[in-house]
Amino acid sequence: MKLLIILSSLLLISISSFAQTVISGNIKDQAEDPVPFAFVTIITSDSTHKNIAAKIADTSGKFELTLKDKGQYIIRVTAVGFEEIKKNISVDKNNPVRLDFVMKKLVNNLHDVTVNAKLPMVEKKIDRIIMNVDNNPLATGKSSMETIGLAPGILVYNNQILLNGIPVSRIMVNGKMLQLTGESLNNYLNSLRSDDIKSIEIMAHPPAEYDAEGAGGIINIILKKGRETGLNGSVYGNFSEMKKYFNFPGTSDGLQLNFKKGKVGLFANYDYNYNKHFQFLKQNRSFSNNGIYTATDSANKHSLSNDIHAGMTYDITDKQYLAIDYTGSFSNDVENWVAKSTVSYPSNPANNIRSKGTFPNVWNGKYNDIGINYHIQTDTLGSSFTLLSDYTHNSNQVNNSVTSTTIENNIATDTAYKNFTPSIAKIFTADAKYLKVFNTESNLSFGAKLSSTNINNMANFQYQSPYGSEWIDSKDQNFIYNYKENIIAGYLNYKGNILKTDVQIGLRGENTHYTGTLYDTSYVKTGKNYFGLFPSLFLKRNLNKAADESLTFIYTRRLSRPSFDNLNPHVVYVDNYTTGRGNPYLQPEYDNSYGLDYTLKNKYTFTANYFYANDVIINGIHPVSGSPDQMTQQPVNSGTSSKWMLSAYIPINLTKWWTTQEYVEYDYRHMNAPGAFNFSKNLVTLSTNMQFNLGKDFTASLHAFYLNSIISNNAILDHIGGMDIAMQKKFLNKHLTLKAALDDVFSSENNVKGTFYYTNFNLNFSDIERRQKFTLGIAYNFDLGKSFKSHKIESSNEEEQSRLK
Repeated sequence: MKLLIILSSLLLISISSFAQTVISGNIKDQAEDPVPFAFVTIITSDSTHKNIAAKIADTSGKFELTLKDKGQYIIRVTAVGFEEIKKNISVDKNNPVRLDFVMKKLVNNLHDVTVNAKLPMVEKKIDRIIMNVDNNPLATGKSSMETIGLAPGILVYNNQILLNGIPVSRIMVNGKMLQLTGESLNNYLNSLRSDDIKSIEIMAHPPAEYDAEGAGGIINIILKKGRETGLNGSVYGNFSEMKKYFNFPGTSDGLQLNFKKGKVGLFANYDYNYNKHFQFLKQNRSFSNNGIYTATDSANKHSLSNDIHAGMTYDITDKQYLAIDYTGSFSNDVENWVAKSTVSYPSNPANNIRSKGTFPNVWNGKYNDIGINYHIQTDTLGSSFTLLSDYTHNSNQVNNSVTSTTIENNIATDTAYKNFTPSIAKIFTADAKYLKVFNTESNLSFGAKLSSTNINNMANFQYQSPYGSEWIDSKDQNFIYNYKENIIAGYLNYKGNILKTDVQIGLRGENTHYTGTLYDTSYVKTGKNYFGLFPSLFLKRNLNKAADESLTFIYTRRLSRPSFDNLNPHVVYVDNYTTGRGNPYLQPEYDNSYGLDYTLKNKYTFTANYFYANDVIINGIHPVSGSPDQMTQQPVNSGTSSKWMLSAYIPINLTKWWTTQEYVEYDYRHMNAPGAFNFSKNLVTLSTNMQFNLGKDFTASLHAFYLNSIISNNAILDHIGGMDIAMQKKFLNKHLTLKAALDDVFSSENNVKGTFYYTNFNLNFSDIERRQKFTLGIAYNFDLGKSFKSHKIESSNEEEQSRLK
C-alpha cells in the first residue's frame, strides 16, 4: 500500500510539472523533402553548452521537445550528409515555440567524404550494457553463444553462460524471450550466427517491466534489420577448420532479405550451420571397499541446424503498426561416446572390474514460434500502447543407447539397452502494456501478462535379451510426465527525476499455479500455487555539472523457476556408472541483488555488488541414493549462495588507431547446502578487448581473458584463459567484407580441470574440448532504395522461452 502511495505521489509530481514549453517543427532539405531521423539538441547559450534536451525527428522530419525553464538557448540540428544548423532561441514559460529548418546537403557526395559514425564496442546505460557486434571482426564466424562471451563480465563455458559468475537464465532475441532451454537453447544459440547480430544487451538487474524469472539477469540479442525502401539484404558464408585428433571442418551460411514498399515491410532470414567437435573427459573418484574408479570418455560430436525467421509489418497509420513474425529452428545433434572405466582394488587386484562401451546419443529438435505485435503511439510525446501474443510449439526427441562389455572376476558380461524420450511443449502468452510519457524526464508504464504452458514427456526403455537379439520393454523404467503451468502477472514502473536524482522504481506481482503428474510404476502428482512480489529500484545521481560523473544504486528481487527440461525425469546414460536425469520436485529459487555503480567521464565504470539466493537450483553431480557406486547429474534445491563482487571497466584510447576495453572483477563466493557441501572461493577475472583501425577499411581485433577459478554447481574448476584474434577488410564501397579469425591462439582452453564436491564424495575430472579454430568469412550487403523506419517486433513469451532448456 505504501508503494502505491509513493507511486501515486510521483505521478502527481510529474503531472504538476507537465506545464512546460513545447518546441516543435519540421526539418526538410532544399528540395522540400523531409529529412528523417535528424538529431535535434537544445543546449545552454553560456560557455558550458550543457545539453538540456534532445530528440530524433521521425520519418517525416517532425520533432517535438519540452523545456522546463525559460531563458536563452541554442538549438542544434544535425543529419548525415547535411550541413549542421545552429540557431539562438528565446523561451518564455508556457509559450510554445515553432521552428522549421531547411538543411543544406554537403557539397561533397558520399564517395568524396568519410562519415565516422562507428559505435563503440561497449556502451554503458543505467540498467544495461550494450555490446555492438556489427563490424567487429572478433565476432567473425562465431555463433551467438560464442559472441556473447566477448562481453565484459560474461563467461561462456561448456555451453553455459555466466554473468558476473551467475548462470544467465533468460535469453531474448529482439525483445522476444526464447521458449527454449537446455539442449534446445544451446543448439539455437550455437546456430544463430554473429553475421545476423547487430548488438547484444546485457541486463544484470532487469527492471519491473520484465518478467521476474531469471536471477542471472537477461541477455537480449538484437538482430540486424533492413532500413531501406525496396529490396535489400545480405548473404554470408563462413568456413572453419579445427584440428587435433581428426579434421573438424565446419560451415555457417545465411541469407537476409528485406523488402519495403508503401505501408508493407517484409523480411526473411535463413541460416545453415554445421559443425564437428571432439571432447575427451577423464575422471577419478573413490569407490566402495577402498576401490578407485577411473574413466575416460571420448566423443565425436556433429551438429546441424536450419533456422528461419520471417515476418511482415504493416503501417496502419504513421502512429500505429501491426507485425507478425515466425521463427523456426530445426536441429540435429549426434554424439558418439566411447567410454572406458576401471574399478581397481590395490589390496586385492583380482577383484578389479573393467568395462568398455559405446553410448551414442541422437537429439532432434523442432522449434516453431509465431507472434503478433500491435503498437500505437497515443500522443506526440511518445506515449504508446502495445499488445503482444505468441504461440510456441517445441518438440524434442532423444535416442540414447548403450552397448558395453564388463569384465569382472575374468568373466565378461555384455549389456545392451536403449531409450527413446520424446517431449512436446505448447506455450501461449499474451501481454498488454501502456507507456505514458509526461516529459523528457518522466514516464509511467504498467501492464499485465498471461501465460499457459502444457508439456508432455514420455520415455520408452528397452534392453536386449542375453539369450538373443530380441529387444524387451523395461516397463519398470517407462514413464509419462505431464506438466501444466499458468502465470498471471502485472507490473507498475515509474521513471523520473526527483531532487536532481534519476529515479526508476517498479513493482511486479506474479501468481503461479502448476501441476506435475508422473505415471510410472506408481502415480505421483505434485502441484503448487504461489504468489510473489518483486520490487526494483534504480537511483542515479550526477556528481558534477557536466553530468559525466555519476553514482547509481540498484536493488532487485527476482526468482528462478525450474527449467521445463530440468523437471523432466528422463534418464540419460553416460557410462556404466554415470547417468543424468531431471527432477519433477524442484521448487523456485529466490534472489536479492544490491549494486552500487560509479561512472567517471561517462566511460569508466566501477561496481560493487552483493547477491544472496536461497533454495538455489544446482545441476550438480552426486551419488545415487542407495547406490553409492553410481553417480548422477540431477538438478536439486540445495541451500544458499552468496557473492560479494567488485569490478572495473576501463576503455582506453591508446592511439588514434588503437583502442582497448579492460575489465577486472573480484568475487568472493560461498555455497552452502546443508548435509551435502559447504565451500567458498576467491575468484578473479581479467579480460581485454582491443581494436585496431589500420586504415582503408582494414581493422583487426584481439580478445583475451583469464580466470583463476570457476564455481559451477557443486564443482570448483581450475584456472582457464584464452586469446582470440581477428581481422577484416571491406571492399566495393563497403558492400563486400572479408574476415579471418583464429580462436584460442595458444590452445590454452583445451584442458579444464576441477573437482565436484559432495558429502564423502569427491570427483576429480579433466575435460578436453578442442576450441582452437580458424575461420574464413565473406559477407556481401546489397540495398536498393531509401531509408525507412523499421519497427521493433517484440514478444510476450520472454520468460517461457528461456525455460525451454
